[in-house]
Amino acid sequence: MLRWYAVYTAPRAEKKLSERFLAAGIEHYLPLKTVKHHWSDRVKEVSVPVINGYIFVQIGSADFIKVMKIYGAISFVKEGLTPAPIPDMQMDRFRRMVELSDRPVEFSNEQFDRGETVNICKGPLQGLMGELIEVQGKHKVIVRLQNMGCAMTIIPLSFVEKVTDRVLSIDS
Repeated sequence: MLRWYAVYTAPRAEKKLSERFLAAGIEHYLPLKTVKHHWSDRVKEVSVPVINGYIFVQIGSADFIKVMKIYGAISFVKEGLTPAPIPDMQMDRFRRMVELSDRPVEFSNEQFDRGETVNICKGPLQGLMGELIEVQGKHKVIVRLQNMGCAMTIIPLSFVEKVTDRVLSIDS
């Protein structure tokens, strides 16, 4: 059975590790965002990881050793001594947020209080479910990743509706 896991990478090695996983046939996901870097003589848009130092792999338990043998993979995010799987629903929401958001997606290890469960009903993230929280006066939708933290992006309040007619487990 294939499950998602987070892998710690060597410093600033996320893109190279992604290339090595591709060459080794390991299913993986490296969330990237575009940022502008300013140098003294130019400004350039570059792709950088949404979460520094991590890459996600979708593997069976028999492939743990194969992943760790790839240069640049340091260790799995663990719960106790065992690699901690990330529920498919959380990864699906996270990927959707990163790939479709028209606003920057940021990642935080901060433990936010539970927010109101909402469905995004307008805009590029339409159909995504998450939690609505307020951070420094801005409303953000967050998607939690088990044992890691949460991804978040700013969203207009007019784009969300409360989920009231059914119970949604944000952790699933």
